[in-house]
Amino acid sequence: MVEDETRERRRFRRVFFSIDDGVKGILAFSDVQRGVLAAHIINIGEGGLGLALGKDKKDRIAQGDSVILTHITGIEGLEFLVNVDAEIKWIMDNPSLEFVGFGCEFVDVPEHMSDAIRLFIDSLSAQPTGSTS
Repeated sequence: MVEDETRERRRFRRVFFSIDDGVKGILAFSDVQRGVLAAHIINIGEGGLGLALGKDKKDRIAQGDSVILTHITGIEGLEFLVNVDAEIKWIMDNPSLEFVGFGCEFVDVPEHMSDAIRLFIDSLSAQPTGSTS
């Protein structure tokens, strides 16, 4: 995990994960017939998630899809993020990468959840470099 230390154009600070960290988001589509999808979380901030998905599943997602982040697995401290509405804002399918990247923006997140995400990011930022617990 790496905290985003650069000051870029993003509105919210983020924490980054590698695929090997095993942090996954379980997404349900608003169209129930499309089922659920597990994707690697590669970053999280108050405004949403960056995710990665195997190229064999890229046809399951489309920009503009409404999804529900049902829960997150593979990390402690984010158990409160359940049944959060989100929208797929962008998809990046770079031929040189093994995964398809996509970004989900949270929709109508309650203030207490935004505060809890910020506290989670702050707690990771306070840990010594290289510490993941």
